[in-house]
Amino acid sequence: MTLKQLTKKLLELRDRGYVVSRRRGPTGIGHTFEKEMRVRESNLSIPDLGGRVELKTSRKDAGSFVTLFTFNKGVWQIPLKRVLADYGYTDENGRLALYNMVKANSVNSQGLRLRLDKSANKVHLIHNGTSLLIAEWSIYTIVGKFMNKTERLLLVGAKSRINEMGKEEFHYNKAILFSDPDPDKFMKAFEKGEIVIDVRMHQRANGSVRNHGTGIRMKESSIPGLYSKKKILF
Repeated sequence: MTLKQLTKKLLELRDRGYVVSRRRGPTGIGHTFEKEMRVRESNLSIPDLGGRVELKTSRKDAGSFVTLFTFNKGVWQIPLKRVLADYGYTDENGRLALYNMVKANSVNSQGLRLRLDKSANKVHLIHNGTSLLIAEWSIYTIVGKFMNKTERLLLVGAKSRINEMGKEEFHYNKAILFSDPDPDKFMKAFEKGEIVIDVRMHQRANGSVRNHGTGIRMKESSIPGLYSKKKILF
């Protein structure tokens, strides 16, 4: 698919107005978009742009967070059961859970925060007031994932509403293509707490831990600051 063909399909979807979500919950916006556009992956091959384009959707809200990518392999320094036991809470389903966004230089509701160790090129997840290392990410790995995964990012925004049947509907009415990411801008945003790490896990009935993977997230309104180039499709 070329950029011209993609833009044509996006405009056709925009001009249809509101479409009913094909899935309940926060993932409905992306799932519905992919079904309506008939794409099977979260990225697209755009030859005239030089390769793959990462696709992200967002409810049109200045406070809406977008998951740039996920990274979880080998980061946990203590067993996940202990993470939940020490820092988790009981959710609305009666499960021991930990669904929290954590950022640098700020303590969240569970007492967790991120500490950047530039000398060792590491990002540490710690509990405020203790020296116990809960998780550790390589800065090189995080920045590398950002540069490779979101080298070209198509952000599609949508208005959301609830119809008379109580179902969510989306009007996909904004599309911006970002390219030429800047690793220094990414790290500065991380240091300022604009980029967060989203911890997402809970304990199953059998006692095992369901880990959805840690997401590297950012508010939609801050994404333009990571890139040197942008093209407004509409």
